Amino acid sequence: MAVRSNLDKSPALQRKLSDLPLRPGCYLYRDQKGNLLYIGKAKVLRNRVKSYFQNKHQDAKTRRLVARIWDLEFIVCETELEALVLENNLINEHLPPFNILLRDDKSYPYVKLTWKEAFPKVFVTRKVRKDGGLYYGPFFPASTAYRTAELVYRFFQIRDCDIDIDGKRGRACLKYQLHRCTAPCIAAVSQEAYREQAKEARLFLEGKRDELKARLEAAMWKAAEAAAFEQAAQHRDALQQVDAWFTRQKAASPNLEDMDVYGSAVLDGRACVHRLMLRDGRMMGRQEYVLAEVETFDGAVLAQVLQRVYSADPVPGRILAEVEPEDAELLRDWLGGMRGSRPQIQVPKKGEKVDLLAMARENARLALERKFEPARLNEAVLEGLQAFLGLSHLPRRLECFDISHGQGREVVASCVVFSEGAPDKARYRRFKMTNEQNDDFANMHEAVTRRYKRMRDEGQEFPDLVLIDGGLGQLHAAEAALKDLGIDQLELGSLAKKEELVFRPGSSEPLRIPKSSPVLQLLQRIRDEAHRFAITYHRALRAKRTLQTELTQVPGIGPATARKLLQTFGSVTRVREAGEAALVEAIGRAGAAKVLAWRAAREAPGATSPSPPAG
Repeated sequence: MAVRSNLDKSPALQRKLSDLPLRPGCYLYRDQKGNLLYIGKAKVLRNRVKSYFQNKHQDAKTRRLVARIWDLEFIVCETELEALVLENNLINEHLPPFNILLRDDKSYPYVKLTWKEAFPKVFVTRKVRKDGGLYYGPFFPASTAYRTAELVYRFFQIRDCDIDIDGKRGRACLKYQLHRCTAPCIAAVSQEAYREQAKEARLFLEGKRDELKARLEAAMWKAAEAAAFEQAAQHRDALQQVDAWFTRQKAASPNLEDMDVYGSAVLDGRACVHRLMLRDGRMMGRQEYVLAEVETFDGAVLAQVLQRVYSADPVPGRILAEVEPEDAELLRDWLGGMRGSRPQIQVPKKGEKVDLLAMARENARLALERKFEPARLNEAVLEGLQAFLGLSHLPRRLECFDISHGQGREVVASCVVFSEGAPDKARYRRFKMTNEQNDDFANMHEAVTRRYKRMRDEGQEFPDLVLIDGGLGQLHAAEAALKDLGIDQLELGSLAKKEELVFRPGSSEPLRIPKSSPVLQLLQRIRDEAHRFAITYHRALRAKRTLQTELTQVPGIGPATARKLLQTFGSVTRVREAGEAALVEAIGRAGAAKVLAWRAAREAPGATSPSPPAG
């Protein structure tokens, strides 16, 4: 699709495009009214900005942006890293509508320590600001934040009030009596001593168990030597409670590192990004961000997400994601500048990190589904399937074929029907192949021919999409069957099991749908239902053959009794091995005698097994 722009209408835009420098910097796009639309950064301004007006393969969001650009500004920087920092600052200040702006699906709480105050306080907050305070979290569930703050009050007696501390109040509040605060408001504790309490609280919140224990133990012995036994007892109790608290916090990662894990799901032009936060190896919380107008979660989107997240939150030592972010080395430099050392950004391939990534992706998928009403969710998935396969109509009705047999015997086919993304079992059909052969292509040709010949002859409405379980061979067999019938309006596709690749007629190159996509999950659900329906029919025919060729040969045993034997013992082999008492209990003494006589005749020297009936 060609890019539609205002180049022929805006002389200012034409002039500025021709004057762009070959330097790093930031560019700002504005509409005809001067409103800011988008802010970006570039390694080479001229190349990056001009690409917007030349590329014919832009996504829908970028095409809409270009159609509204009337003017642009640029700011030259010395380095690309400087441009990245400037871009981030400008986005945070102006919040342009076409930039990715993270909307936190749910605001999880932090525990804040107002470190820069003379008498720091601790409290729970859901807003993180650059105010010199120390923020710990976020905590999930939220109750964990309040429980942690309560432990700080109990262990270290840090205040949570907003009053000005001048030591001149007449009396302390009730928390002083409850040993939840040392009352700096009435000068019951010096600023130096209170600061030591705050340092211990900080160590606790940062999870530095060994350093905290050493400080508490030293303070306990010092108080004991000074005969301050009540204070020593408080330090002793804090030591015990700290030990118990840290023991309960089981490590989720054996290397005890700080790590963020990002998984995503995309549906109907929206993306949900799920962030798992591990601190000192423990799962401390999660966050979900909803992104509008995102068609695929690629490296460019991930890079913008990381910029937005870490412009407000502390940077961990390791970041796991499903794709490599765009300009990864530049991003590492920027994050390293804020952290003090460059973090690792990885796409895990094996081990527990892959499991963590899968957990984040699954949570993103479930969160995205929760945001849609069930009917709208099905509609959105079908729209995604239509877009992915390039269908002319929304695939409201899908039919899927599968073949099942056992070494060429009892060859059957199934046809399952899904309407509006849900099973329509009243329309399911099954077929027993006329020629039993171990040839999936020939069997698929026969099944498709029988299904659509009847629909054509009876004037029934064809489905919007026919899905074949298999690869190119099965797809070509179905395509040939429809061609032989003179039916050319049916949309076809096949889903290969091994790598979950989708094949379409006219192309040998498969389509790969992201594994987290609800579109692929719908196709898998239909394919698995077709397989279940086919194999159930195959097993029923096999059981019927076994019933007719084995147990019904017993003199005096009819189909009803033979079926009862199979239901009781599970197989003919177990019927042959069953004891007399078990047979009597199952079919009575007379029936058991007939089975025992048949078994004895089969086991007699020179005996031959009866031949199965013809057909």
